[in-house]
Amino acid sequence: MKYTNNKLYVIRWLENYSFIKMPEVFVYAGITDYWKDFAMKKMIIVLMTLSVTIFAGCATGENTVKIDPVMNINVPDNQKRVISVSRFEDRSIGTKDYAPWQQGIPDMIMESLGAIPYYKVISREYIVKKVLKEQEFQLLGATDQKGVVELGRLLNAQYIVVGSFSVFRETLQINAKVMSIESGEIMVQTSKQGKLDGFYTLQNDIAITITEGMNLAMNDAAKKTLLERHDTKVVEASLANYRGEEKLEKIQILENKAKVGKKADVALEVKKIKEEAKEDFKKALDYDSEYEKAKKNLSRMALAVPMTL
Repeated sequence: MKYTNNKLYVIRWLENYSFIKMPEVFVYAGITDYWKDFAMKKMIIVLMTLSVTIFAGCATGENTVKIDPVMNINVPDNQKRVISVSRFEDRSIGTKDYAPWQQGIPDMIMESLGAIPYYKVISREYIVKKVLKEQEFQLLGATDQKGVVELGRLLNAQYIVVGSFSVFRETLQINAKVMSIESGEIMVQTSKQGKLDGFYTLQNDIAITITEGMNLAMNDAAKKTLLERHDTKVVEASLANYRGEEKLEKIQILENKAKVGKKADVALEVKKIKEEAKEDFKKALDYDSEYEKAKKNLSRMALAVPMTL
């Protein structure tokens, strides 16, 4: 092969960025219009591939809930449903005692779904980080359809679970529905009712019903394992822990607003809330000394480590 003025332009470099093999072509003194067009098409394919990769990566690593699976099946990442759970509405009448479960019940449902291999469940930690980064503070408390769909889009979720709960005497009822972020369609809707002290069973049952409603198979052994799963069986311990977690989330919001100049110095207020949160976690452990989540929250506060599920 002859070289013209030692100017050999090889377009093989595109092979480094895509999966399509380039032909054995060398173009002298520049790239012809034909190959410019070919190269442009190649780059479009590359960009589309990268876009898919970036989208899929939004719910991987530290962004998702990590729980030991209840089923021994291998589901490829690209086939998993990317799902999030929004804050639930407390519809209890005449009491605010169960308000911490507005985030507590969604948190427990996240973990139940996270134990089912069909899902990538976006963690609460990532939700808070993403919302604070975008300065969309109101979305953290969103319970209406418009707000939760907006939250789902912000998170690049495919589905989002919304719902409510109510406590009357010793009875707990949890209502939940799964919405498609793309279409707004309700994919699954369910309601579970049972004894208050069996709260952990109800939220596990919600996760099972969601899974079956999305036509995903669970065997009886997996259902049994999930229904028995719990962090604590003590109502008061659970409420105290989530009361503390709500305060830590409030601290993150205050500190973020202070950074962007939307609020004056918050050091004293933050210090006070931190002490209150510590007391909440200690109370949780007084009610249930084996409550691992409360233990972790208390130790993370001592080490100033961010909250994770």
